[in-house]
Amino acid sequence: MGTHSHLPLRPYQESAVDEALCRRSLLLALVQGAGKTRTVIETIRILAEEGSVRGGAIFCPSSLKFQWRDAELAKWDSAELAIVIDGSKKKRTQQYQEAHKYRYTILNYDALVHDWDLIKQYLPIDFIVADEVTFIKGLNAKRSKRLKMLGHYARYRYGLSGQPIENRPEELYSIMQFVDPTVLGDPEHFDRTFLVRTPWGKTVGHRNLPLLRQTLGDAMFRRSRADIAEYLPQRIENDIPVHMTGQQAKLYDYIRDDLCNTIDQAMAGGVSGFDVESHYGGGGNSDNNKLKGLVMARITAMRLLCSHPSLLSASAQDYDDPNTASGSAYAAEMDAAGLLDNLPASSAKLDALVAQLKMIFEEDPDAKVVIYSVFKSMVKMIEKEIRDLGFGCVSMTGSTTPRNRQLAIENFNTNPGVRAFVSSDAGAYGVNLDRGTHLISYDFPWSAGTLGQRVARIDRTSTVAPTILISYLYGFGTIDHYQKMMLEQKQAIGDAWVDGRNIDAKGGLELSLSSLRDFMDTPLVF
Repeated sequence: MGTHSHLPLRPYQESAVDEALCRRSLLLALVQGAGKTRTVIETIRILAEEGSVRGGAIFCPSSLKFQWRDAELAKWDSAELAIVIDGSKKKRTQQYQEAHKYRYTILNYDALVHDWDLIKQYLPIDFIVADEVTFIKGLNAKRSKRLKMLGHYARYRYGLSGQPIENRPEELYSIMQFVDPTVLGDPEHFDRTFLVRTPWGKTVGHRNLPLLRQTLGDAMFRRSRADIAEYLPQRIENDIPVHMTGQQAKLYDYIRDDLCNTIDQAMAGGVSGFDVESHYGGGGNSDNNKLKGLVMARITAMRLLCSHPSLLSASAQDYDDPNTASGSAYAAEMDAAGLLDNLPASSAKLDALVAQLKMIFEEDPDAKVVIYSVFKSMVKMIEKEIRDLGFGCVSMTGSTTPRNRQLAIENFNTNPGVRAFVSSDAGAYGVNLDRGTHLISYDFPWSAGTLGQRVARIDRTSTVAPTILISYLYGFGTIDHYQKMMLEQKQAIGDAWVDGRNIDAKGGLELSLSSLRDFMDTPLVF
């Protein structure tokens, strides 16, 4: 019945399939772009053909559901063997009832929250594939707990991630609870063995990391970029620091001082160890969460201002507009105080990007550039600048329909006139841009995993160019710069835990990045 391609597996994929068949529960941690999807489909296909499984579930991010069926399964097995759970509650109910007729039932992680009763009643789970398994990195999240519960009843469990630690080591523990809960033991033992904490519970280092690799053993099949370098393009990375000047710099300094005062106030009020990634808290008392919200509002204002002053003005207008449920109260307050009156219409960072693009396009008529920004409005602005330069461009954000998403990818990969692909992080997962030669991060996400996903869109075994150039654009000495340093530290943590790199002679890793508050006070030398 299958129509799968007969293109042979690469040797490391063959080894991964053998391990998956033998072990039954596996964290498939091939580096991004190395063909995890192909590998796991081949595993399930073999299991089905030998009669070990009839039907099972593939959990994935919502934006990838149809791609799993219409691109991956159509290529490596058969799209006709798959049903995608999507649509209204009534439609989804009918789909769950018919799921037993299919080899693959494809659904997004949120279904574990919204469709739990239907999942328990109808979902076939001879096997469970958790694609981008970092979606269950939160130990206490409802979807994490429920997927782990389902996992107890599945004969085969496979977690897929090129970067199983995105931010902190506890994420790997949560993932392994689904893949094989026997491997890392109870949480207290894991914590005591591998994490170095202050008496107040803050993680300041990691230890016994060689023991971790031993403990994971064959439960994780890992191939890093270095392991399979022969199949990947050569990768060159460079920084593009940008200095803010004039009114933009002046307003940034105002917000920075205000942020420092707010952090001091929060710490004086007993909010210790503020974590910028926790955004607006989530837990703690309401006073603490209010202070955390005030801190986050200022950080967001600084990020908007670094990207483009008009983003901050737009955020103030959105807040004041009764027809929108968005925008920032803090930006509106600054606007009311006249602080946004003299903001420049241009942005030092956008100017630097345009100069970089001109140089790339002029030097190489075949160059194709992928650009990411956190902010949807920035995606539109960058797209306009590229079109004004006279080059073809496609874009993608969270509101792009699955059909238009596919068209944008195809256009970029096949149309010589389309020189750029501009996207929010909605296009950082499951998008194959193998014709890309350059990738530029215009700003940064909080998660190292998301940054890695951006790069993996063109850093793939299928990439056509022999060399790719990855650039990081940031405001020097700004919140951008801090985010970049924080992401580098997170990457070092992931490399140490997953690949055994950066480990000191004692088998540990010290964390060196200063707090956000200290960073704000430290003059940077350029």
